[in-house]
Amino acid sequence: MGICTLLSACNGESPAPTVTAEGLQPAEGQERNFEDGLYERNVVFMTVDADSAIVVPWFFQVSSSAEGVERLTQGWLARAGLWEPFFNDQWSAEPSRTPFRIRPRGPMDLVVGNLGNLERILFAEGPRQLEVVIDEGMADWSGNRGETFRVHQGAAIFGDQRVEGVVLDMNRARLRESPEPGEWMFLAGPRRLAIVVEATGGSPAYTAWGRIGEEEFRWPTVEVEWSAVISLDEARRDVPVAWEIRSPGGGGFDGGVVVTLVSAGMEEGTNRLGAGVLQAQNGEGPILPVEGLFQVVGSVVLAGDSLEVRGLVRHVQR
Repeated sequence: MGICTLLSACNGESPAPTVTAEGLQPAEGQERNFEDGLYERNVVFMTVDADSAIVVPWFFQVSSSAEGVERLTQGWLARAGLWEPFFNDQWSAEPSRTPFRIRPRGPMDLVVGNLGNLERILFAEGPRQLEVVIDEGMADWSGNRGETFRVHQGAAIFGDQRVEGVVLDMNRARLRESPEPGEWMFLAGPRRLAIVVEATGGSPAYTAWGRIGEEEFRWPTVEVEWSAVISLDEARRDVPVAWEIRSPGGGGFDGGVVVTLVSAGMEEGTNRLGAGVLQAQNGEGPILPVEGLFQVVGSVVLAGDSLEVRGLVRHVQR
């Protein structure tokens, strides 16, 4: 599965996008000069049209300390049920007062607008080229720990083909000793439907935001249940491949929500993984941490309407 030739290019000299240190209060940031901070930025393109299931996630992770800054950047492409890790780079840098700014690296470049907003992510390595375009904003949500979730109209460009969709641009940051947030989900559907679900790492365990049409919703707490699992032997853990998410009180009426999801490509009555990728991480003890990516499909009942939905689950177990 190749990535087609991209017509645009970027010289890699664009400034890093201006972002704030979400999750770190200004007083904390000034006192500690952003030492011992962990920063996470994720940019996810996703198609909405049921005839074309494409997901392009970019993950930017930063660990900052007095000794320096450690960066990890990953780019993935999911198409036709297959996942391809087309970019993966980890490197060290000198201490910085702005470690939360994402940086271009090698074949990955950034285009930033006059106001400091990230507009494009470019990947170009020989014939393998891909562009993610961030267009008009649709929703702007923030959590109790300073995390932000911005949903945009957007596109992925493959050669001379522009594929329309939606883009999530999310930021999370915390001090090293703070509770670690967990998995998250980005879902989209017709009527400008968009839903974000986040495991907070604290109480409540899960929280969510949503919109349909021009109406927006905030669910301070939602319940997430695994309705089907598979066994990941190398991590000695069960891993979900189907989920049910609901706001307290049950139904998708009067501002409530009910979401049913399954890993795309799952066959009923089997434990096949479907359109997902799972990786056991290094850890102490016999039970290892797990990170995974799932393309999911399902339905949502919201504001009295039942709609088909698709999306990405970034699964995390520590």
